[in-house]
Amino acid sequence: MLPAAVQIERFPDAAAVARRGADLVAGLLSSKPDAVLLVPAGSTPVPLYAELARRVRARELDASRAHFFQLDELVGVPPHDERSFHAHFRRCLVRPLDLGHGFHGLDGSAREPEREIEGHRRALESLGGADLVLLGLGLNGHVAFNEPGSRAGDRARVVALDATTRESLGTSFADGRVPEHGLTLGLSEIAAADAVVLLVTGASKAAVLADVAGATPDPALPATLLAGHRACRVLADRSACARLPAL
Repeated sequence: MLPAAVQIERFPDAAAVARRGADLVAGLLSSKPDAVLLVPAGSTPVPLYAELARRVRARELDASRAHFFQLDELVGVPPHDERSFHAHFRRCLVRPLDLGHGFHGLDGSAREPEREIEGHRRALESLGGADLVLLGLGLNGHVAFNEPGSRAGDRARVVALDATTRESLGTSFADGRVPEHGLTLGLSEIAAADAVVLLVTGASKAAVLADVAGATPDPALPATLLAGHRACRVLADRSACARLPAL
């Protein structure tokens, strides 16, 4: 079981999860305007990014001095390709928040992927590491591209993508040429952050959230390796909590 230190906060819907996540980001930036955040791609955090953008437009939030680091990317997919995670961030985060140089992205088409992710890690390290990590939860229990079999000490690296992950990417790559490798910050960089927040929404995540919540730390479910973090919490909606014990 996850230790008591991991809080699972339950919300009625994904919009409420987004508002709570945005509150955590806003609280951090209020106390530390130049904070460093690690941010995920995918559909789950999109409502949170939209809420941050709304607050920036309303002048309720200032993200101009913050640093947002991309967590992972698909090897072989260039930033200008709309299927890249980099392009996803441009659409959902960089332009809406007018981040400019505050966004630290990854180039999946870099000729030397190992050097690309190592440079990303060093840039993060030069800023003192992350203050807050926002994470999604993969259907196989991965966080970023720390796939099943990952270890708590794993650092930023190039990884082979798990079959479940590649299957989930299939709709974006209708030509069947789904990337086989990814760039990712490791569980080491993630766990070094002051705070870690997992965003889990939708009925499709109910089974994996129940598995993660009921497991001891296990490389087969990489998210469980964050269980001992000093400040880790899960924000989940009602649908994702469907298989958890009732409160």
